[in-house]
Amino acid sequence: MAAAKQHNIRPEISKLAIPLESVTPHPRNVRQGDVGAICQSLEAHGQYRPIVVHTATNHILAGNHTYAAATALGWKKIAATFVDCDDEQALRILLVDNRANDLAIYDDHALAELLQELNAGEGLAGTLFDGDDLDDLLFRISGTLGTGHPTLSATDALEGYEGRDTKSIVLPYSTAEYRELMEKLAALRNRLGIDTNAELIAALINDSHAKS
Repeated sequence: MAAAKQHNIRPEISKLAIPLESVTPHPRNVRQGDVGAICQSLEAHGQYRPIVVHTATNHILAGNHTYAAATALGWKKIAATFVDCDDEQALRILLVDNRANDLAIYDDHALAELLQELNAGEGLAGTLFDGDDLDDLLFRISGTLGTGHPTLSATDALEGYEGRDTKSIVLPYSTAEYRELMEKLAALRNRLGIDTNAELIAALINDSHAKS
């Protein structure tokens, strides 16, 4: 078996590399991230931005899950910058970094164009989007699910959707349930060597029917 990489830090920030064991996750981090997805990003692109560490405690303020992913990949080093502040401000930085992500939204039309452009080239590998995501996005912005499209009516959108070779299933979950299920689906995909959630669910259903 090949030895794990010491790290996959991009050259542009390699001068910021420190021993992974010299920093620790913040004990009061309340965010639950998708470590599997971050592992995919680190493997595909390397670490392209440093984590942020509190100088006084060596606790990670931003990048706790990047640290977890690097640990899972067997890295020995990670790129980091340090912030010299008191404990209260450190907690505020910890929270604002997470909250800023919550408040962000996508421009769905621009996102669809970007994904279609990449998909027409070398595909969506390394983006954490897959073909199912793109199909769902295109259907949503068509007008049928409410976000609207400047030229396509709901009737035309539905007819176009019905004529497609692929269809989507939308299942509602709470945020906590969604995060838990996505983590479990990612783990199952990795274990079974399956690329998409759609393929995984179909395989699980077919397997269940075959055993019944």
